[in-house]
Amino acid sequence: MNLEAELAEAAAHVCQKRGLKLVRELGSGAFKRAYLVQSAETEFALKLAPIIGPVDRLIRETDALLGCAHPNIASLFEAFPDHYNGKPLWVAIEQFIPGGTLEDRLSKGRLSREQTLNLARPLAGVLQHLFERRLVHRDIKPANILFAADGQTPVLTDFGIVRVLDLPSLTREFLAFGPGTPAYAAPEQLNNEKNLIDWRTDQFELAIVLSECVLGRHPFMLPDQNIHSAIIEVASKREVPQESRDQLEELGMSMLIRALSPWPVGRYRQPHDFIAALAD
Repeated sequence: MNLEAELAEAAAHVCQKRGLKLVRELGSGAFKRAYLVQSAETEFALKLAPIIGPVDRLIRETDALLGCAHPNIASLFEAFPDHYNGKPLWVAIEQFIPGGTLEDRLSKGRLSREQTLNLARPLAGVLQHLFERRLVHRDIKPANILFAADGQTPVLTDFGIVRVLDLPSLTREFLAFGPGTPAYAAPEQLNNEKNLIDWRTDQFELAIVLSECVLGRHPFMLPDQNIHSAIIEVASKREVPQESRDQLEELGMSMLIRALSPWPVGRYRQPHDFIAALAD
């Protein structure tokens, strides 16, 4: 039985034990599946993932989310280990965000400056909230930005590789790459420079997403290049290409150029500085 079918059966098993109604699958990642479930009139997202190795990272994700209370962060209600067919699973029950993903929205075309800023300001507020709790999301990308029922309010989800700055890193020193999605990762992630990772890593990732919203492409990927070239440019700590800088300035989004600095010290120093730049 493949993983998709096995997790679907496990989801039905969890729902039966918990008195939940399994409605449909919502989506999937490399090793995770999410399902829409109901309890009475309330809808939730049920997420299942096989437990492979230590559960330290799963516990950190749970603790980090339970410590957050922000309108633009998906709420976690419960998370616990379980078993199905003798195999260990991690189960999470989260807030259901019904408005689709930013990834889906961008597949239909780029956004206007106003639409992008309406995303940017609340998400920068999320970075402030995480900064105050010494958390770094490390996986900000269009697929992890959902929209609330109004279709306008952005909600950040998937804290699976959250970094808790006050706890020892779970990433091995010898690894060439750190956790993250390469197309949206900051240089310090791509090079596994753990000592450089802080809230400014999330700032860089969010700036990549916002640049993609207005440019219709990755800011380090020129029209004749592919995404792999862009990742190499970022990992090599190159400055934003002049063509992208010019376009961002023309579109009134020049504040993103500083957030895309290859070195953390060149980015906005504090979240409120970034928030203020987005407000101008």
